[in-house]
Amino acid sequence: MIKSIHLKNFKSHADTSLELSNINILTGMNGLGKSSVIQALLLLRQSHSKGLLARGLDLNGELCSIGSISDCIYQFATSDNIDFEIQIDNKAYKWSFTSEITNLSDTFIKVSGKSSPPIESDNVIFNNNFQYISAFRNGPVNDYDKDTSSVELLNQISRREGRCELVAHFLYFFKSNIVSDALVASPGTDPSLTMQVEAWMGEISPNINIHVQPNDTSFKINYSYNRGTGKVKTNEFKASNIGFGVSYALPIVVATLQACSKSKRTPEENLDKFIVIENPEAHIHPSGQAKLMNLICLAAQNGVQFLIETHSDHIVNGLLVATKRKVISPEQSRIYYFDREDESHATKSHLLAVLADGKIKNAPKGFFDQIDKDMSTLMGFQNLWLTFT
Repeated sequence: MIKSIHLKNFKSHADTSLELSNINILTGMNGLGKSSVIQALLLLRQSHSKGLLARGLDLNGELCSIGSISDCIYQFATSDNIDFEIQIDNKAYKWSFTSEITNLSDTFIKVSGKSSPPIESDNVIFNNNFQYISAFRNGPVNDYDKDTSSVELLNQISRREGRCELVAHFLYFFKSNIVSDALVASPGTDPSLTMQVEAWMGEISPNINIHVQPNDTSFKINYSYNRGTGKVKTNEFKASNIGFGVSYALPIVVATLQACSKSKRTPEENLDKFIVIENPEAHIHPSGQAKLMNLICLAAQNGVQFLIETHSDHIVNGLLVATKRKVISPEQSRIYYFDREDESHATKSHLLAVLADGKIKNAPKGFFDQIDKDMSTLMGFQNLWLTFT
């Protein structure tokens, strides 16, 4: 498990330290450094995958593209170095990358004089247990990519920019995997990955059926709906005729359930998984967001680690409700609210304490308080959806 992330002189992060747990939520207004935390991990991963990390960071690739050195170094840095430190379990990994005034337009930043640390096989940033689901993920498409090596050898749901273009191939290949009992939607139901994906997706689009169809070089996903006991299902509909929410939620549900599943070929469960999700709430009704967060909390309780960027109070509330219901303990979650120091233009991160009863302690101004402001204007009183202790 990733225990901490420390960024220095990277984009708006002059000096930011984050302590992590099972579920980690990054929130705050736009442009304050949330995505940059994720980008730091992606830059490390894509540089390692190219065999370049011992020499430096490749700033543009399939996972992440941020431009040149001038785009990645903190504007008011007092040194030429960008430093990343990641602690995984009891091992600390430190990287230092250096720039010069003459090479700020370069798209590769070299390591400083210190050599890069050796990469252990259990480092989840670099192994096959890492999944990235971006805000840029595919909406409804006619064809999903087929990539045998990425899916069947590397266990990846996405190859490019976290688009989840491989979700159909991924679901088809792992369809018979058995989902852990803790994540089975209803006791006694078929625990296979396909059926559990349908069950959880039914919380977002009721009575949905998912039909994955392999072609020679691609996959299609169509959807049908149950109409009740003894009734024939509807015809199959193209994804483009169902709406964006189903397509946006599908890779989150698939990746989360697969992370807590086992196959007949390898019966032991490997729960050392790390899933990065940007804007899980996109195009999803509030009740669906709540169900999605309940699934994530169940997976986190069963060993999967999540790093989530969100602008939705329903996602945050989903964590708080799960805490109150003891699905997950306060110690197993971290909520960070990002702000900025105007003069230095540097990111400030505020760790918000989650109490056992699902309340937030000492939430700062700006933390999902727009509903209070609106209710005050409309009704003449303050809505107390959050209790500040």
